[in-house]
Amino acid sequence: MSRTSFATIKAEETSFYSKFTIKGEKFVNPNDPDEGTVPVTFNANSDVSVPKFWSDPKGLTLLYDEVVSGYTSFRGTIGNGRIFLKTEKGPVTIKGPIHGGPSEGQTFVGSGTWIQG
Repeated sequence: MSRTSFATIKAEETSFYSKFTIKGEKFVNPNDPDEGTVPVTFNANSDVSVPKFWSDPKGLTLLYDEVVSGYTSFRGTIGNGRIFLKTEKGPVTIKGPIHGGPSEGQTFVGSGTWIQG
């Protein structure tokens, strides 16, 4: 993964959920960061429900070669105050500290849709 940016994650407002949203940014021109960024959003559904979780604004790291718009699957781990997930297309990795979530680490898989702009 050759590009790094930031992301924020937030689960739905219920106490247990399987849907969450990741918001981040990617560089318009990775070779010239001064050209600005484009917002990207990943609306996801996981195979398991976990306690509500969220990150600080821009508190997660987004690593990517390319953020590809459209549907993709992911797999990862969540718990102990951390999240790590990697999408199939791109690929894109999102990782970092979270608040809430399961107290013990667990694996999860799912799918979602990347939207740019």
